[in-house]
Amino acid sequence: MTSNAIIEREALKWTLDGGAELELNSIAEEVPLALVFNGEPFAVMMVSPSDLTDFVVGFSFTENLISDAGEIDGIEFTHSEKGITAYISVSRTISDDLRKRKKNVVGRTGCGLCGEETLEGAIRVVSKVNAPESFKTEVIQRALQSLETLQTMNHEVGTLHGAAWSDRDGSISLVKEDVGRHNALDKLIGALLLNPEYARQGFILITSRASYEMVTKVARANVGLLVAVSGPTSLAIKTAINSDVTLVGFARNGRQTIYSHKERILLEGDAL
Repeated sequence: MTSNAIIEREALKWTLDGGAELELNSIAEEVPLALVFNGEPFAVMMVSPSDLTDFVVGFSFTENLISDAGEIDGIEFTHSEKGITAYISVSRTISDDLRKRKKNVVGRTGCGLCGEETLEGAIRVVSKVNAPESFKTEVIQRALQSLETLQTMNHEVGTLHGAAWSDRDGSISLVKEDVGRHNALDKLIGALLLNPEYARQGFILITSRASYEMVTKVARANVGLLVAVSGPTSLAIKTAINSDVTLVGFARNGRQTIYSHKERILLEGDAL
């Protein structure tokens, strides 16, 4: 699969048996994306240049800049040698609020709270989710088994994070990838907002650790279960408890650890 998020570069490969040889490598592209709302610059994020509309919508939503995708009137992208600019049209009320929160910093690919100047701004109040459905452990395991196969771009480069949406049967219907784990999740949430045909009774899987910011984004999207391939931080667990998100970490084939709201996970022998 080729993508504008993947480029080819010549590199010198060395192995113990074969020595050194030149080869073409597939490399994950990373570019600055400037977010401009109604002509006012807001932030610059480092992203993979794919699914950018999904990212803009998801980022705007999880940053509490908008309450639904319909509040964005239009998005126009321009490309230059320096990067990409997203010109986003929103209502005047939203635009006025954005001026008060203007970040004026570059958000790195690993950045979730870049640009916040105070502790109050960094640690936000998270509303509780309303997601009563439960999930069997085997459903989570089924989704995990197919996640790696569905990360098509990562197969080429090996450096992209993934965020996926699974239904209650463990079937993954949507996967988004990015060099940044927060970006991949924002792309997924944006796609869910833009495509209401995706059933919302399901859960989110991420190929990274579960940080405070990742739990906050999932809670903002009113999703009751977050499954992470790696482990969680202590603040992520605390946030999950407070927001009624079930947080599962170290989810691999044959294992998973439940850190909060265990009632949503039906263990073997339980019934729906």
